[in-house]
Amino acid sequence: MTASRVAFVFGVVAFAVVPAVGAQDDEGTAPGRGAPTARNLQVLPKDTPPQNVMATMQAFTRALGVQCTFCHVQGAVEMLTPEEAAAQAAQPGAGRGRGRGRQSGPPMDFAADTKRQKQTARLMLRMVNDINRSLAAGLRKPESEITRVQCVTCHRGVTNPELLPDLLARTMLGKGEGAATALYRELRQKYPGTDAYDFNENVLVELARQSLASRKPDDALAWLLLNVEFYPKSSASYLVLSQAHLVKNDREAAVKDLESALAVDPNNQQAWRELEKLKKQP
Repeated sequence: MTASRVAFVFGVVAFAVVPAVGAQDDEGTAPGRGAPTARNLQVLPKDTPPQNVMATMQAFTRALGVQCTFCHVQGAVEMLTPEEAAAQAAQPGAGRGRGRGRQSGPPMDFAADTKRQKQTARLMLRMVNDINRSLAAGLRKPESEITRVQCVTCHRGVTNPELLPDLLARTMLGKGEGAATALYRELRQKYPGTDAYDFNENVLVELARQSLASRKPDDALAWLLLNVEFYPKSSASYLVLSQAHLVKNDREAAVKDLESALAVDPNNQQAWRELEKLKKQP
């Protein structure tokens, strides 16, 4: 299952809250005509109460950091007739900027299956249900002791749950150093203090090591210089920086990198060994 398909797990159930009998009012219910009902449920049980459907949907939006319109169809704003507009303008407090649309906002067609996101999302919920059933059957533990997979397990507040190293490496490969480093800065600014992405010190260090293994020292330098900007006391970053500079035949820069590593971590034995070896070379 690709990350792009998993990204749509949020909108997994199509539904609409409609009155059981009679016409709708502005709230989507029919006063005095019975309780609302859910329509077009295909994954949740068809008798799921509307309030439970809404609670499930709200959990999806939080898990993916989206709004209802990510999967559901929103219609155009229904414009007022001239008579309605005149009556609205005559109301106390009416003024500029109110517009001519109906105050209830654009209608939502929750039951429509128009959007591809919803179609894919149903598959994702079935996948989640299958995983949880398999866990329960395979582990043979009481249900209370089993950790259930949820949308947020992978999504963590983003629509595409791609891991940060994979996202950055793909961007570096496809768009280059500038785009990759800009993306890292953007994500750090957009998702501070959240579980959306792992911004720990070792992420860029590992990307740099992978770049060196692929004989791409310039990419490695880009990752490491970015890392020491955010983690100036990362001795590991300076160690790998020295390796990248040696691949570039820049011995002087490599020595400075090792000295920087020792400045922040005087007990780093690897840095001492590498520095001593470099200084003995003619």
